[in-house]
Amino acid sequence: MLSQEQSQNGTKSGKKTSIIAIIIIAAAVVLAIASSWNDSLVVDEVPHIGAGYSYLVKGDMRLNMEHPPLAKDLAAIPLLFLNLNQSAFQSKFWQTDVNGQWEFGRLFIFNSGNDADLIRHLARLPMLLFFILSAALLFKWARRLYGNAGAIISLVLFSFSPTVIAHSRFVTTDMAALFGVLLATYFFINYLKNQTTKNLIIAGLVFGVALLCKFSTVLLVPFFVLLALLYPSRRRVHTFFFTILIFAIGVVIVLWPVYYFHIRNYPPEKQQYDARHILTSVYRKISAPLSLEIKASGQPLLRPLAQYSLGALRVLHQNTEPHNTFFMGDVLYYGSHLYFPIVYFIKEPLAWWALVLIALLAISTQVKSLKFKVTSLTDWIKAHFEEFAMILWLLIYWVSSINSTLNIGVRHLLPTYPFAILLVSGQIAKIGQRVKEKSKKIFLTFGLLLLTLLGWYVIENLRVFPYYLTYFNQVAGGPSGGYRYVTDSNLDWGQDLIRFSNWVKEKNIPKIELDYFGWADQAYYLGSRFEWLWREKYQNAEDFKARNKSDGWLAISVTFLQETQGPPEQPQYPNYLWLKSYQPVAIIGHSIFVYHIQ
Repeated sequence: MLSQEQSQNGTKSGKKTSIIAIIIIAAAVVLAIASSWNDSLVVDEVPHIGAGYSYLVKGDMRLNMEHPPLAKDLAAIPLLFLNLNQSAFQSKFWQTDVNGQWEFGRLFIFNSGNDADLIRHLARLPMLLFFILSAALLFKWARRLYGNAGAIISLVLFSFSPTVIAHSRFVTTDMAALFGVLLATYFFINYLKNQTTKNLIIAGLVFGVALLCKFSTVLLVPFFVLLALLYPSRRRVHTFFFTILIFAIGVVIVLWPVYYFHIRNYPPEKQQYDARHILTSVYRKISAPLSLEIKASGQPLLRPLAQYSLGALRVLHQNTEPHNTFFMGDVLYYGSHLYFPIVYFIKEPLAWWALVLIALLAISTQVKSLKFKVTSLTDWIKAHFEEFAMILWLLIYWVSSINSTLNIGVRHLLPTYPFAILLVSGQIAKIGQRVKEKSKKIFLTFGLLLLTLLGWYVIENLRVFPYYLTYFNQVAGGPSGGYRYVTDSNLDWGQDLIRFSNWVKEKNIPKIELDYFGWADQAYYLGSRFEWLWREKYQNAEDFKARNKSDGWLAISVTFLQETQGPPEQPQYPNYLWLKSYQPVAIIGHSIFVYHIQ
């Protein structure tokens, strides 16, 4: 009778927890939609939307091959129900240019008579699927490992993360990558634990889906191989070979057909020409493997895989080539090993770091009990293999990120977020269970501390609404202080053009010069009030005062303001140092600095 009663109580508790989870996810979705409503298209959205629409309408993947198509396809589906002007396909950006993605996207969205704001709203809605599915899977996994308390803690930390919400709203591949990694890892571990044919096929299929999310998911290959070799089983060789079969299923059954669908109308000679042009423009020498890539681009059977590998090669080079990056007061060209650790620290709420500290203290006591014996460590891995897998992924991905020269945003760390959240939440839930068994008073005290930290975490989210992209914690001085440390997609991704346009109209400013970091069309929103500004245009304040045609009004995206400071070895390099003597009269959304110099 007692057992039946406990079962009924457990069922009721599970239902209540599920209802709470649905409310949390729904609240986060509402915040995401409401906060993005007045965000103009960010940099990467312009080519992604144009490319996605071209894939579905033309069956031709000549644009934006450096990102797999899944996110772009989803964004384009609602656009198929609109009667959009397709004259952009008659432009040279589509007809003759090699990967004319940027100009094609802007022409299609803003300059073809289409409603750019309707396109913006509709294209962003499907992106929330990646967030919703990731949140649901994370909740399910956490509940299985850590019970209802761990599941709710995980879900709160994930759903109200300013970084997660910021990037769940955009037509980009960052949330898609998070989803792909989480999904593929969950089902691969399921296969390792229960090696049935059904689980093998599911693991292969979702691995293929992950490959369609972002090229960084290729890191799942060494990750899964290591997991297969380290999984505590006497059948390691068998598991290793079936892991290779999982890769084959993902590539042959998912990746190849999807890419075939996307290049079916892409003329082979055009695909081969584009591949040769792209590879010769980024690699100094065409090696034998690159020659094979170019040749495969014209072969009927190999063309789909060649298109995928071309994008992967482009991204591989992109992660090693120089980029202008403003970081901690300097303009870097080859990145910094400190970039991601520091950016991650200042872009996450301090409440998160307090929870991390509590979790690390709990882990340290467990490590001491192992006494660094190999047998004890092996036993721990066997008993906590899923947590071990999460730690291994964090190590692999962090090492890869730290060694990349592409230092443009904390968003590139998003595939690590679910695992970090699961690990921390799990430790917090375990601490709560242990103190509950020891002392009711200590448990109540710990519960109050936990509620305080989670409440603070949620409040941080609500305080920054609707400017989620610009969130920085108090160490960096909050959203208004972050620009002193980093810019680009951490803070300024072109999202404030609409707000800036509204401000200019409210102030009745007839003309203003603008140096805008973004690909949304300034003239579309500002009309004749807008005049181009670039860093070489004026040498100093006196030059600006003498020659400007905007009655002293100018505005600069903070990315350009910081990244064009000018390297010290080139004092004559065009820059905005002369603006340091002036205070902005307004800062729009933390990302556009407005000055009035007379």
